[in-house]
Amino acid sequence: MTTYVLIHGAFRGGWAWQRVRPLLVAAGHQVFAPSLLGCGELAAWADRVTGLDVWVDQVCALLEHEDLTEVVLVGHSQGGVIASAVAATAPHRIAHLAHLDAGVPQPGERAVDLSGGVADLPPRDTLIPARPLEATGDLDTATAAWASARLTPVPFAPSLDPAPTPLTPVPARFAFCARTPAGYPSQLTRARLDASGTAYDVLDTHHDAPLTRPDLVAQWLEQGVPA
Repeated sequence: MTTYVLIHGAFRGGWAWQRVRPLLVAAGHQVFAPSLLGCGELAAWADRVTGLDVWVDQVCALLEHEDLTEVVLVGHSQGGVIASAVAATAPHRIAHLAHLDAGVPQPGERAVDLSGGVADLPPRDTLIPARPLEATGDLDTATAAWASARLTPVPFAPSLDPAPTPLTPVPARFAFCARTPAGYPSQLTRARLDASGTAYDVLDTHHDAPLTRPDLVAQWLEQGVPA
């Protein structure tokens, strides 16, 4: 059995993993998919998200109170920022990181820097509004509508904080989605891996792979994990 902690991306909540969770559980694994504070069903507390450390502390508290070790910590999209910071803070609880179409900042780099930086950044306490998803490719109309109804504004403050320097390096795996639109932060991460000669996987699906191809995501997550 493997323990997975799944971290969702921007504008989403733990619900974004709804189609992946049962596949992993059916395979005999333990799965946690928390909604970050200010997201999903916790959107009412968005004003409490004053920085990246709030989300990091939340996930670290989950790891501690559930006494989780040898965790596969998964970050989808913006979740890669949080997952990397958690691993840097509590490496003793993490077996490895699994970044799914994620923007992964280098130590000292901010999430906003992954998009090339912004000349005129909004105030720190800004809530970035969500935009409805558009059906395209394998993101069908019903799924796009279902997900859009659950999207919530995302606190901007965490994107302004630099990624921490790891206490101890944690192994990481990467997968990218073949149909991710241009301009997503994950594309900078992919370019950096190309430049360094680091291998990664490509899933033939939309950026919202946990919803469009949960089977591919679950299969990828189980790769390289001891039975």
